[in-house]
Amino acid sequence: MNDDFKERLERYDKGEMSPEEKEEFEKEMSAREEQWMKPLMDKKKQRKILRASKWKARIGTALTAIPILLLVMMASSVLTNLYYHGFSTGLSEEYTRSQKLADVISFSQLVTDPFAEKYSADTEVGTFFKMGVTKELRKQVGKEFYTVGEMNVDFLFSKMGAVEKKYYGKDENTPAEFQHPSLLSEYKYDSSSEWERLEMLPEGTVATTFITFTELMSTEKVFEQFEGKDLEVIWFPVDIPDERDNYHPISNIGFPNYPIFHTDDWSLTSRTEERSLFGSISTESRSAPVYEEGDTEMLHEQFLKTLHFLKDYQKEFNQIQYMHNDIKLNELVRYLEKNDIAHHGVVITGPTKEILSLKDEKWIGAIQVDEVALWNWSN
Repeated sequence: MNDDFKERLERYDKGEMSPEEKEEFEKEMSAREEQWMKPLMDKKKQRKILRASKWKARIGTALTAIPILLLVMMASSVLTNLYYHGFSTGLSEEYTRSQKLADVISFSQLVTDPFAEKYSADTEVGTFFKMGVTKELRKQVGKEFYTVGEMNVDFLFSKMGAVEKKYYGKDENTPAEFQHPSLLSEYKYDSSSEWERLEMLPEGTVATTFITFTELMSTEKVFEQFEGKDLEVIWFPVDIPDERDNYHPISNIGFPNYPIFHTDDWSLTSRTEERSLFGSISTESRSAPVYEEGDTEMLHEQFLKTLHFLKDYQKEFNQIQYMHNDIKLNELVRYLEKNDIAHHGVVITGPTKEILSLKDEKWIGAIQVDEVALWNWSN
């Protein structure tokens, strides 16, 4: 507001203007008032500035939140790794919680799946106290193992989530089966078609077969039956209570033709430590007890040790195994500790014609061929 306008405004307020001057000044004030009331900028420019301000605020919030989120993720990752790989009650550096949970899966498979392998499951620790466990599902035919699927299990803390099994090709719901010897004659189980199938197969093939005995056998007796034969015994199903009263195929629970060793079975044989400016690196070498095929005492001892381990994980065991009805591991352990371990059958693999040579053996009550492959057999 300039000095001339101020002076005229004072004269207007004091009534010192002539009617003509007053009329002219009022028009000027109306014009000025209209100019003052106009927005300083148009709406389009206002929206543009408002939008820029909003984005500036959002970016500012994001730049503040991202470091906080990264800190939370880092803290979660460290705590999760400590939970699964660090110290805890009953565990040590040599046997962490992640290894123990992986063993629950591996051991459950070894005592229920004839084709489970002794290598440990793969673990992947994430954040927010989650861990994933993956293990291949495989089958042995002859000397080779074939991947038939994959099992994935998620953990939140030590609580197991759903067990997801994905199979490739053959339906997982049609595995080979055992029958109980006491039920063979009663239900007239006939496996002549399986023998015919073996006869139709040419030279140069190998097969994996489930054999049911005519009577229960000890582990030593089973080894004797296959002594000198060009066949490999894969798995020993174990006779358990109440199965002989069932009319359907019995549950598979047993042990492989090698001891199921646990972490505390491996003894330290050597340890070296290399020091540097940045710390030290230690290397250890461990070995398991020596096993010779046919050492039934060691097989039984490690099998029972595995059941003792699993009985504290009954719920997890039920989720992992299938076709095993309602096996209560506590009761099973008590039964096997009071009674001799006996077998109603066995899983074998080898040259098809060598398996066919067992056709007239009186101790074989039934067979079921599981898988056949081209020759891969060599000793």
